[in-house]
Amino acid sequence: MIRPLTIILGLFFISSCDQKKIDDPTGRDLYIGGDFSVLKKLEDLGATYKWNNQAVDALQLFSSNGYNWGRLRLFHTPNMEGPVCNSLSYTIAAAKKIKAAGMKLLLNFHYSDTWADPGKQYKPAAWASLPFSVLTDSVYHYSRRVIQAMKAADVLPDMVQIGNEVTPGMLWPEGKIYKSTGEDWASFCTLLKAGINGVKEAYGSTKVPVMIHIDKGGDFGASEYFFRRILQQGVEFDIIGLSYYPWWHGTLNDLKFNLSSLSSTFTQEIIIVEIAYYSNNWYPEPGGFVLNYRPFPPTEQGQYDYLRTLDTIARSFPKVKGLFYWEPEALSLPQAGMFYLGRSLFSETGNAFKGITAFKK
Repeated sequence: MIRPLTIILGLFFISSCDQKKIDDPTGRDLYIGGDFSVLKKLEDLGATYKWNNQAVDALQLFSSNGYNWGRLRLFHTPNMEGPVCNSLSYTIAAAKKIKAAGMKLLLNFHYSDTWADPGKQYKPAAWASLPFSVLTDSVYHYSRRVIQAMKAADVLPDMVQIGNEVTPGMLWPEGKIYKSTGEDWASFCTLLKAGINGVKEAYGSTKVPVMIHIDKGGDFGASEYFFRRILQQGVEFDIIGLSYYPWWHGTLNDLKFNLSSLSSTFTQEIIIVEIAYYSNNWYPEPGGFVLNYRPFPPTEQGQYDYLRTLDTIARSFPKVKGLFYWEPEALSLPQAGMFYLGRSLFSETGNAFKGITAFKK
């Protein structure tokens, strides 16, 4: 029996065939990913994803449009409220869906009970009072146990990210880089290496690519300084991860300069692991940390054009291996306790925007 979903997706494939092909001067495939960390929660609460107002399977829709990776964050002991829902058991269940969709998996350790980013890197409550040596040991054993649990569940990650946007360090205050007494790279890198070693121990003889992720997509000076300092401390990793949101991180030319300069300065490959753009006619007003820069109109077409432009930029640098969209699955579902920020690839009611086709070949 031909299922309705099959018919709908088939019609989607046909309707997408007239999209202009993406120029690929390198002749290579990119890692095209989405951070699908809240998708399972939204679907469990009844969210419906649609193409042309017809219900479809969300991950299959992404897969049919060139997405070949899924990224999942992991909190230590989340309160499970709103988007702070990424416990280990939740993450394993979400990972099974990603693997079943034929995608590879990037696991993102936050080493926190909640969001870790440049403005906050809170330790898990369970580690709050630990001496530094015990904290370091806990990072190692926790990282190893997580990978062992995922391996046992047959959802072994294909890449692992140690920390999230760790530009100012992680696991504050011990792992904070910029302290009142000066810069403390040694403590931060001790914790970073503990996480890496725990992950590698769990993989055994199987090599796993390790990513270190900062937020300075358009800032070569800050990016070069960070990665040079952690390499001086003996941190071993494979992938430079960058966030790039133009209202925070600079112009497209700034991004290109950073990618070019990082490519020639370091041996590691590069992934722009967080990207997004607005589609709902809203854009952050300049001021504070928000830049007066808008490369495209914040419309459905502008979002699409922005993603096509990023694809072209990424393909022009051989060391750049991929692009990951952050929270492309967001929609408005009151019972979920999450905000719809206007940067999703779906409308508030779950209908896919044109931007979801931007990476389709």
